[in-house]
Amino acid sequence: MSGCALGPRMVDHAFEFDARNDSPGVEILAFRYGAGDYLATHGEVTAQYGLPPQYTGINGPMRLGDTLYVKWRLKATGQQFEETVDLKAVLPREMERQRIHFVAQDRTLFVYLIDPVPRPADWRAIGPRKYQYEKVTQIHPATPPTAPHR
Repeated sequence: MSGCALGPRMVDHAFEFDARNDSPGVEILAFRYGAGDYLATHGEVTAQYGLPPQYTGINGPMRLGDTLYVKWRLKATGQQFEETVDLKAVLPREMERQRIHFVAQDRTLFVYLIDPVPRPADWRAIGPRKYQYEKVTQIHPATPPTAPHR
């Protein structure tokens, strides 16, 4: 049976961010993970509700996002930044049970892929503190591998 290219495939995975803990000097103004319709995968400033949630998390079967868009403001200066990350280019083929987590720090958007397995001894801890004991890979911006990858 061959696959049909009707759009992003359904995969049991997670998407999240937590600006309250990971980005204390930042306000998230807008975000969109893929083209999904789930409330936890998108948000923006509105006149009715103000800022979008400063944290979100969703996990389970959902469409794998092709892109991640984030717009943020530095609280101290009011400077605004926005970035769209092409996830197709950086996500591994096997995404089952993986977690996509972004962190906005100053002018840089970091995107991490968290594999829910213990961090190998030869991998340094990176990314959000709450995942320091799990296998975390920085997928944006591109950096040299922190350990051997297959």
